[in-house]
Amino acid sequence: MKLPKVAIIICTYNQDILLEKCLLSLKNKTNYKNYRIFLVDDKSKKKIGINMKKKFPVVNLIINKKNLGFSKSNNIGIKKALKEYSPDYFLLLNDDTEIVDKNWLKTMIEVGESDEKIGILGCKLIYPDGSLQSVGGHIKWGIITKISNLGKEGIIDVSHVMGAFMLIKKEVIKKVGFLDEIFSPYLLEDTDYCLRAKEKGFEIKSVSYIKIIHKKGKTLDFLKDRKRILIRFKNDILFSKRHLKGWNKFFRIFIYLPLFAIFKKKKDIEGFKIKNLKLRKDILMNLTLYFKSLSKIYNTN
Repeated sequence: MKLPKVAIIICTYNQDILLEKCLLSLKNKTNYKNYRIFLVDDKSKKKIGINMKKKFPVVNLIINKKNLGFSKSNNIGIKKALKEYSPDYFLLLNDDTEIVDKNWLKTMIEVGESDEKIGILGCKLIYPDGSLQSVGGHIKWGIITKISNLGKEGIIDVSHVMGAFMLIKKEVIKKVGFLDEIFSPYLLEDTDYCLRAKEKGFEIKSVSYIKIIHKKGKTLDFLKDRKRILIRFKNDILFSKRHLKGWNKFFRIFIYLPLFAIFKKKKDIEGFKIKNLKLRKDILMNLTLYFKSLSKIYNTN
């Protein structure tokens, strides 16, 4: 039986140490042979892409002329893979991930091939200390939730998985297209893509017994400076207008986001709950930028 071809798309920006660990783990802990790596250097400093190509000659290297962000860079990688490799699957993989189990890709492909309705697959992302980060989630009452309490591990039906590890069938690319670059440079393009795939009839699954280390910070805070604040509010409002309806849309845009500008989560995995919240600094600036984003989006639509 011929093994399906897998294109692993890795976008990197100034993460040479983490990227090298990621590539080493792929090389040493992958017993599935029919794959190629497409590395997109998003205009990193210190010629990271060229240096990684020297250390890992099998890598297909693309170097962006300017910093483009997650969606645009991944789309470039996907398009190059389509042209030069024609894969059956595309894996979007963060440069700060690390492979743990040698059977990871073999198992993921077996699950994907088991049902033609499956369009996108995720797995269990864990922190370096082994604690749970994400296995995907759902959207409830306008909140993008994460599954935090797992019972018996297995194949879980979800609405979205994280773009840090997102395995996409070629049929999804054909019917849904590419990541929407309106969310550039980052944030919510992965969730948007999953929901667009579901609208086309594809199922989203998370294989919770496959673990991948993702070295994302445990305390997530998108509101660290003005630029990140504007990105957060812009993309969240755009996402909510596209995918939410009625009360859920009203709640997320006009209640949840202002509260997000005032409070921050202590721990990312715990969700937006009262006991997990604390006041932010610069609340007035955050609210000002929220209303600026709101006004700009609604006045241009």
